[in-house]
Amino acid sequence: MQERMKHLLPNDQLKIIKQTTFFEDADSVLTLLYQPLIGMESVSVFQALWREADSSSSQSQCSHHYLMSILDITLDDLYEARKKLEGIGLLKTFKEEGSVRTFYYLIRRPASAYQFFENPTLSVLLEHHVGKDVYQQLQKKLAPKPTVSSSVEEVTYHFDDVFTTVAHKKQPPKKDSDESVAIKTDLPLEWLYKMLTQQKVEPKNILTNHNLNYMEKIIKIYDVDYLELEKALLWAVNEDAEFDRQEFIDMCKDIYYKKHGSVPPRLYTKGQVQESEEQRNESNVEHQPDSKEERIIQHFNGITHRELLEDHSNSGVASMKEVEMITDLMEEHGLSQPVMNVLVHYVLRKNGNKLNRNYIDTIAAHWSREGVTTAKTAMDMAKREHKMYQTWQQKKQQKQQKQSKASGKSKEVLPKWFKEQKQQQSEQQTEQEPENSEAKNEELTAFFKSFSQSKQ
Repeated sequence: MQERMKHLLPNDQLKIIKQTTFFEDADSVLTLLYQPLIGMESVSVFQALWREADSSSSQSQCSHHYLMSILDITLDDLYEARKKLEGIGLLKTFKEEGSVRTFYYLIRRPASAYQFFENPTLSVLLEHHVGKDVYQQLQKKLAPKPTVSSSVEEVTYHFDDVFTTVAHKKQPPKKDSDESVAIKTDLPLEWLYKMLTQQKVEPKNILTNHNLNYMEKIIKIYDVDYLELEKALLWAVNEDAEFDRQEFIDMCKDIYYKKHGSVPPRLYTKGQVQESEEQRNESNVEHQPDSKEERIIQHFNGITHRELLEDHSNSGVASMKEVEMITDLMEEHGLSQPVMNVLVHYVLRKNGNKLNRNYIDTIAAHWSREGVTTAKTAMDMAKREHKMYQTWQQKKQQKQQKQSKASGKSKEVLPKWFKEQKQQQSEQQTEQEPENSEAKNEELTAFFKSFSQSKQ
């Protein structure tokens, strides 16, 4: 409230300016795509400003108290919603000082559904907020991709194929070096060129304006610094010396989870994360492990599942399908990176270095229900489950041995006197059954009675 009072009061006037005509799907995009990111309250404020701008004359003026009344929210909530709208790019705010302070709210056109899903920042964050399944449903519903049969060939002429601006003279195509000069980026471009050249990769094919813009947005979402960017970029260069966006984002995910745990990146206001950052800094005190178990735990805490799979591979390369599968299951069940590392290591050891999705999914769901959050707890769970498995295997073997012995005996030819003796014994046991059953009932009663007393 103290911060808000410095910047906004109920009697401050406001004028609303609508930048341009909105797309036809603006309502659906705001409700289904923007709302999971900035919340219902912020979307309500934007829609109220939008409707007010449409229904009133140009730059109609009113007070913030009027906006609070029609939305039934406090001024503090209105101020927070305004900041979120500004941060997401839906609102620009201008202030005019005078006898009465006036704010000019320029409401900007929301992205269309296609533009939203093409924006790496918005689309990636939405996937983390709603989950992969819901994200794919929304994309299919709001921005379906046109499909063309694979048997057809595109023969469309491009602009340069049809037009020229110089009469009777063919304009030479632009060189790649021209594109690199025009690149505007905050990334260390010279260092990236040098790094790729050392790896015998042509930088001009990778460091295009389009790719650099994409990288800038992704590393901001996943908190990737420039040193980590080098590793992610090299991983994303495929065999054809092309930039693979999916591999780049997967590596950035690994870096993020290694640094920040299992909670995926989402949109938080800076006030929300200040306290958690202080707690995390206090907990990140270096501790030298004393025992072998502590060293193993420290190892699981300090690597990603990609690095774990690379360690188990003779080639030193992890399968991308397995990495993506484990990442999806980790996000789905909310397990931390160290816990997932223990789970993967346990399954590899127990299943002959094979990773079965259904098997990992079952264990991950169980550990998630049990609230396993640390590598130590995960290791204890794995040990208990391994002992239970060994006990089950021993009982199974004993049962099979008994069955094999019984089947072997049944094949023997028994003498008549032996059969008569067995019959007499069974008749005696039948007579004693009532007495034995009474004794068993007394034992069970005593057991349950002692169990209930111990609980009390």
